[in-house]
Amino acid sequence: MKHLIRAACIAAIAAPAFCADMVITKSKHTDAVKMMGQETAARDSTEVTWVGKQKLRHEEGDRVTIVRTDLKKMYLLDTSAKTYTTLDLPFDLMKQVPAEMAPMMESMFAGMKVTVTPTTETKKVKDWNATKYTVEMTMPMGAVKKEVWATKDVAFDKANHHELMSAMLSLLPGGAAMAAEWGKIDGFPVLVEGTQSMMGNEVKSTESVTSVETKDAAEGFYDLPKDFTEKPFDFMAEMQRRSPGGKSGAAPKKLPPSGH
Repeated sequence: MKHLIRAACIAAIAAPAFCADMVITKSKHTDAVKMMGQETAARDSTEVTWVGKQKLRHEEGDRVTIVRTDLKKMYLLDTSAKTYTTLDLPFDLMKQVPAEMAPMMESMFAGMKVTVTPTTETKKVKDWNATKYTVEMTMPMGAVKKEVWATKDVAFDKANHHELMSAMLSLLPGGAAMAAEWGKIDGFPVLVEGTQSMMGNEVKSTESVTSVETKDAAEGFYDLPKDFTEKPFDFMAEMQRRSPGGKSGAAPKKLPPSGH
């Protein structure tokens, strides 16, 4: 009996610490933007992402996204309206485009190209040693350039993390191409500084990881709330929310008219 107890203790000590989930807290900032006659103030928000084995929960404002690759499902929750939308994985955003918008969307994202290029430049980001990668995305309607600082000081299951984040990226046009290239980054991204050029406008943004922790998720944390009501996927609402001037997390406020 003593031998069994001793063996169990040794096994518990030797087992890898992958039971607890990874909790990533990120600070996000997007500069003010004026587009199509409308002005939107600068926006700041906090994003918290929980990553478990084949499970992810992403929280930003009243928007919660749950990815369950074990169930091949993704859930989009609106906590203020108490509604949710169920999406089957793998998800193809372009199949959700209304028929009357399909030609326009195809022309906007035709020939879209994403390229990740490693560099030898390094610097300290908080307490992490990080290496810079450049990410360039080009399309007829504009371009996005990002500097991604990734570290190997954060231990994580890269294959599991990439699968879950690829599902999240599928909510964006060209998400599959982005996911494929993003997988070339060797390390965990802790700082992303980007510039989006569109219709003669430039919008700068920053995403900065403020902490990485390991915690045990509460039971049912990655499940659908029982008191929420299901609603169908709304393509237009999703695109508006993800646009530079759209709502993401805290609702942006319009800038006052000039001269006031």
